[in-house]
Amino acid sequence: MATYRIYYVEHTPKEHEAGADARDLYVLDEEDFEDNEWEETYDGNNSERALAGFFNDHAPNGDVQIIEEDGGLRDVGGNEGFDPDRTYLWIENGHLMEYQGMEESTPGMVACPMCDGTGEVSEEAAEEYAAPTRGDVRG
Repeated sequence: MATYRIYYVEHTPKEHEAGADARDLYVLDEEDFEDNEWEETYDGNNSERALAGFFNDHAPNGDVQIIEEDGGLRDVGGNEGFDPDRTYLWIENGHLMEYQGMEESTPGMVACPMCDGTGEVSEEAAEEYAAPTRGDVRG
């Protein structure tokens, strides 16, 4: 079983009404949001299964929309598989979430803390980077 690193963004509207769905939030301009980037690892026999597990955890009610090539949104059907190369939107805790992609993780490697996870390093190198050095003041 392979491990996949899944990347997604939390788009927090600066002002929005409670109960908004992805269609309501999707029409807002970029400057109306504050963004936080996230990544998680999921195991799966293939990338589609890992992505299905991710959406099962993040959108368990199945309210996931796919962004079509013409820019429109379409609900993802219950029997439809997830395509790791497409873009998906869902609402989680009142925030618009956007799946941005995935990559297979190399065994024994973790997201690089020095480059914000855009590369992989050994677990030892990541721990060494995170360890406080002498004279280091962390609050």
